[in-house]
Amino acid sequence: MTSAVLTGFNQNAAQYDIHADVQREVAAWLAEWLPAKLDGAALELGAGTGIFTRHLAARTARLEASDAAPEMVRIGAAAFPAVQWSIADAATTLAGGPYRWIFNCSLAQWLPAPDRAFREWRRAAAPGARLVAGWFIRGTLENFFQICPEATPFAWRDAKDWMELLEQSGWRVTRWETRRLIRRHPDATAMLRAVHNLGATVPRRLGIAHLRRVLRTFDQLHGDKNGVRSTFAFLRVEAETDH
Repeated sequence: MTSAVLTGFNQNAAQYDIHADVQREVAAWLAEWLPAKLDGAALELGAGTGIFTRHLAARTARLEASDAAPEMVRIGAAAFPAVQWSIADAATTLAGGPYRWIFNCSLAQWLPAPDRAFREWRRAAAPGARLVAGWFIRGTLENFFQICPEATPFAWRDAKDWMELLEQSGWRVTRWETRRLIRRHPDATAMLRAVHNLGATVPRRLGIAHLRRVLRTFDQLHGDKNGVRSTFAFLRVEAETDH
């Protein structure tokens, strides 16, 4: 996660939960793969304000949660005080472990070098540990990025690309599944504002005039009497280490 992205999430932490309906939906979908009880030490990376933490905290008293944005951690710790919270970057060396469980939701697409992060998670995992995670993949806001590819903050990957990265990093994928979600907005400006309210920002190199042209084009191509649609593609995956 770049410093600009981190700053955006930190500055918008207080309003994140208000606008994170897509994140709540995919967190609930990912939580379908959780057992009733979690045995052993558990770590959640990129926990944010605790949207997925809620599902984990109900299943274990041995949960550590971390996020790189201090304001996110402050809000999460206030909501779930029984969880051990820390400020940490999921892409760097993890201080604790070994962990029986490693979780994250809506994080990995932001990692600048996911292969390195996956290897570090593997290093911190106990023998036979399980990774249960999910993140957004290629297909997210696809129509918008087709019109304005320079607006994307990172290189999108599809499910096959992510499976290869996990396997190459020492994780054995046991199952995976994708899901598409649709949201309606009055127009392209409202769509982009909804994303911005979460902390994700459009790169400044676009310029206001260029961005306005892009939004007009999007409305012309994809708008109808019901407004415009935004599409989100999400991958959930379960993987494990060798015993």
